[in-house]
Parts: sequence; structure tokens; C-alpha cells
Amino acid sequence: MYATARSIRRDVAEMIRPPRRVPVSQGARALQIANPSGSMGSWSADVTPYMVEPMNSTASRLYEAVVFVGPARSGKTLGLVDGRLAYTVTCDPGDTMIVQSTKDAAEDYSKTRISRAIHGSPELARRLSPRAHDDNVLLKFFRSGMALRFGWPSVSVLSGKDIRVILMTDVDNFTGDLGIDEAFGYALKRIQTFMSAGICVAESSPAIDYTDGQWVPKTPHEGPPAAGIAALYNRGDRRRWYWPCPECGERFQAAPGYAGFHLPPLEELKERVLSEGTLALARRHALLYCTHCHVGLEERWKKGMNAAGVWVGEGQTVYPDGTVEGDRIRSRTASYWLGGVAAAYQPWESLVERYLQALKVYITTGEERPLKATTNVDGAMSYVPMAARSEVSAASMQDRGEQWPAGMVPEGVRLLTAAVDGQKHSFVVQIIGWGPGESGELERWVIDSYALRTSDRDDGAGGKLGLEPAKYLEDWDRLIDKVIERRYPLADGSGRTMPVRAVGIDWGGSKGHAPRALEFWRSLKEKGLHARVRLVKGEQNRNRPTLWRETKPDSRKRKDRNSGSRGDVPQLLITVDRIKDMVAGNIAREERGAGYYHFPDWLPTSFYEELTAETRTATGWQNLAKRRNEQFDLCGYNEVLAQWLKVPAINWTTPPSWAAPWDTNPDVAAGDGKPLSPPPPRLRRPRVVQSRYLRR
Repeated sequence: MYATARSIRRDVAEMIRPPRRVPVSQGARALQIANPSGSMGSWSADVTPYMVEPMNSTASRLYEAVVFVGPARSGKTLGLVDGRLAYTVTCDPGDTMIVQSTKDAAEDYSKTRISRAIHGSPELARRLSPRAHDDNVLLKFFRSGMALRFGWPSVSVLSGKDIRVILMTDVDNFTGDLGIDEAFGYALKRIQTFMSAGICVAESSPAIDYTDGQWVPKTPHEGPPAAGIAALYNRGDRRRWYWPCPECGERFQAAPGYAGFHLPPLEELKERVLSEGTLALARRHALLYCTHCHVGLEERWKKGMNAAGVWVGEGQTVYPDGTVEGDRIRSRTASYWLGGVAAAYQPWESLVERYLQALKVYITTGEERPLKATTNVDGAMSYVPMAARSEVSAASMQDRGEQWPAGMVPEGVRLLTAAVDGQKHSFVVQIIGWGPGESGELERWVIDSYALRTSDRDDGAGGKLGLEPAKYLEDWDRLIDKVIERRYPLADGSGRTMPVRAVGIDWGGSKGHAPRALEFWRSLKEKGLHARVRLVKGEQNRNRPTLWRETKPDSRKRKDRNSGSRGDVPQLLITVDRIKDMVAGNIAREERGAGYYHFPDWLPTSFYEELTAETRTATGWQNLAKRRNEQFDLCGYNEVLAQWLKVPAINWTTPPSWAAPWDTNPDVAAGDGKPLSPPPPRLRRPRVVQSRYLRR
């Protein structure tokens, strides 16, 4: 009742106003953003000129979808989501949905990014509906009648709606009940009612691995065989960013990854990272090389090269003057892939240094997660795990066998760990030695590998019955003298021995195995042997940020479980795929250094066959041939035991006493079976009791 005729006329005019025929990149100027200097101003293509064509393609009637793969901090979300929204609101209103990776991410995007953008941009703010109930977290209305929704990859969210513009961001991190391909398919259905006016946009940095380590692109613009945004890109016309070389004038591709920096081969690079340091090495290699004249270009040329860059589709040819000729792949999807070297907000030195820092983490700890992250978000390239980069045969590892007496500890080993895998009628045991190699980096030695098959139960005929760990608790006691209290003689002939410092026992196994494992640990506690023993179990959670975690589960709190856990037995839960990636990368190493495995020449061929039984697939490690794989699992358990003992963090010049050289190691004793040196007594602060006489 407070409306005026003028305001009513204005609101109605907003609903019937015809679209403004301007490019999306021009309409996006209604969006106010913080410029690199920190001041507010209109969005401009001056900083990110590579975003102009992808943005304009979102309004083309030739395409039903635009797919963009690029690095983080390249302005892709600002242009294709925020900028396209600003164009839609001010130039060509139509119902729009922004799809984020999760519901929480969608709510956060709405509240912290879009709401601020709308209220901070006068052209957008005055078009927002004045009614308070029209401005909600997940649904906003504008004076034109346009509805803006926020969604996530769910059937209920992406079903039963007609939406003209769908903007999907960070698609490679989608979670929910729809996969990326499914969510993209649902989105295409939602825009179909609007025919050529509908558009679906998907943008992301690549985050999904591929496992074909021998893959080589068949065409100049083909993306790797990874699922997610890379697969969506390969469906389209495959455009890449070409910029001119300031030296020779020829055009070359701003390719994804780090190949343009001419870094040394991986094995050489690993050594130089440790010897020269990441910063010095990054400064030396922060030159981008032209693929024509092979001149190294400095960072200061990047802005001008981007300003003169052009997008070239698969099958097209680009000339030095920027002219593009030829026919692209015919597709209803315009797809773009921008290499990290072209990102406006990422200096080349920083790009290289981040990669080298992540590589150093991998070299020293075997952890690949930082290397994958920088390859994805900085280099804008799908990652192939180290384990999948080369095929290592059982024969090639067996050929590396070294000579030292069976059952003895060779020079270099400072401590031992033991891993036990429970089978239906046996325990399979693997002993690994740990110590600094010639370079001072942590290396591994396979000390022993054997199976326990007989129990101490009499068979009535003078022999012993076979093991049945799932039935008989007393069968587990075989592990006490054969593993937990086992000592191995040193190979120097001195008669001294080394104990097993930590033992990990798999408690998955067959039915009935888990309760017995828990009971066994409790029996060890009664004997005072529990401190060095942990139960271990794998869990399939590839998104977990850690390689392992220690916990004391209590199945009494879960009605769907009955493992016998009562919250009193410490257990190491292993992130299986990540640990196996580490093991596979280490056993494949052919030169001594961090992670290297020393194999004795007396191990049987079956040991190596079990090490290579599994294959790295897109969904993780799988035993495709259904072969025995206990040794591969046991290597992983031993790796986790070393992590639990903090062995990778040891400074070998000042190690703890139990990892000291043999002559000063208190755990290395004469061959009389002397027990482990006890831990130092815990110092307690003396209790001060004030006299009642002093209180007077």
C-alpha cells in the first residue's frame, strides 16, 4: 500500500525489458570486485584476458555447455560464475542455479560471496527484490522475476525444475548422491526446456587422478584419461591458450603442468632438491621455454603474452599474428583448458617452488598428498600417482637382491618392526629394519619373512595341531616368543642381538579373528608386553588427510557392530590407498635414497610376486588377478608402525637411544636374550604439603 505509480511502473518495466545484446564479458562489469591493488572497481578482463572468450561462449546459441579447466587463483570462478551471474541479472534475466560441491559449501558461497557481490554492486543491488522474504540463503528473487537458486549434486536438488542457466563450480570436489557425470547430465536436462537459450557451465581445477602412467596424448589438446572435469573437457572442442613468444614471435601453448620450465628428470630433481634447496632451485628454473626458439622467458613478459593470447581448438592452426584457421571438433560443448603458467595471480617462481616443496615432502616422507595438490591447483593438471608411473616387475626387484646372512641384521639397520597378517590357519610375519642410508635418508631392509602354521596344542600322536587363530586364544601366544620377544643377531659376528621394537597385528581377518585379537592384546597387557604392540586395520577413506590414526573404538556404542571392542585396546587405522601408494613408490625405487628397500638374495620369488600382486586403479588399489598379496599389506603395516614410532622424523645425528648406532644402543645386547632397555622413569613433581602449623 506504500507503492507509488512510478515504482510500480519501474518494476513492471524490469519484467518486460528485452535482453541487452552485449557480450557477457561486458555485462559482467556490473559486478564490483576488489582489484589487485585492494580498491573496489568493476570486473575487468585486463587482468584475466583468457576469461573473455569462455565467458562470451556462455551466451552463444551454438553451445549447450561450457567446460573450463584451470588452476586456482586464475579468475575462472569470478568470471564464469560471479561474472556470468552479473550479466544474467543486468542484461538477460532468467532463472539460474549455482551448484557447489556440498550443501554447506552452497550456503557459504551464497552468504559470503554472492550476497556480498549483490549488495556491493549498485547495478545488482537495485535489481534485487525489495521484499525481505525474497532474499534467502538458498533462494533469491529479483525485480525481473528471475530466481537464483543455490544447489549441490543431489537428485532432489537437480530434479523437477526448469532452469535456464546452471553454473557448476569446483566440480571435481563434488560429493553427494550424484557423481560428476551424473550431475552434469541432470543439469543438461534442466536447461533443455529453454532449447538453445539454456546453458550449463562447469568449471574446476582437476582433482581426480588417472592411473595410466604410460599415457601420451594422441592429439595436441587431448586431456588425460581422468574422470570428472577432464572427461567433460574431452567431450568438447578442446581449446587451449596460445600466447606469443616475445623473442621469436611464434605462438606456443600455455600447457598444463610443469613441462614448460624444463625441470630435470625426476630422479635427478629429487637429489637436487635435497642438496640445493627448493627456493634456490625454483629461482634457477623459473623460466618458461618457448617450444619454437627454446629461449627461456622471464616472468615479466607474462602479462603482455596473456594480453595477446588466443584460444585455439583441436584441429585448428594459429599463426604468429594471432589468426586462427581451420575447423574445431564439432561439439555442443565449448571446452577450455588453461595451464597454470598463465594464471594471472600465480608467479612462475612460486609455481615452481610449490612443486619442489611438495616433491621434497614426498622424498623425505613418502607422502604424495602435497604433490597431488600442487599439481592440481597450481599446475592445473590431473595427477598420476607415483605408483602408477612405472611398471615394476617382481623379477626386476629380485635382481636387486643383496648378500647378507638369512635371519641377521645387516649394517645400517638401527631398529626393527614386525607386521603380522592373520590367516585362517596361519600367521604371516614380516620383519623390516630401519636406518639411515649412505645419504642420511631413511631406508628399509627386509630382515625376515615367514609363516607360523603350528600351534602348541597336541594332536594326540606326538605332534602339534595346526593354527586356528579365530577359534583358540592360546594359538595367539605363539606370537610372543616367535615375534614380540624375538631378537635377531647382528651380521657383524659379535654375538649381539637386536629386538623387535614394535609389532603390528592385523585384526581384520576371517570371522572370529577380531575378537581373538582384542583378547590377545588384553592378555599381553596382563603380562606387561602390550606397550610395543598395536592392532592394525585398513579403512577405505581416500579423503582422510592423514596416513593413519590411533583410536580406541568401542563397539558397544554401535548396535550394528559386535567386534568385542570396549574402548580399551589401542588400534592403528590405516588409510589403505595412501599407504599403498607410499609402499609402491618406495619398492619401485632403483637407486639408494629415501624410501629405498634393501632385499636379501635369499627371499623366494613368491615374496616379490606378492609385493606386485595389486594394481592401482581409478578407485584405488585392487587385486585384479586375485593373487596372494600378504607381503604388500605387511609392508604397509610396517610403514605405519614406523610412523607411529616417529621414525621418519628422527635426526640421525642425534637419534633416540633405541635408534642409536649399535655400539651405543642399549637395546643391542649380548646374545643371552637380555630384555629391552626400560624407558626412563617419569619424573614427577614432588607434592608439597603445607604444615598445619605453618598455616596458623
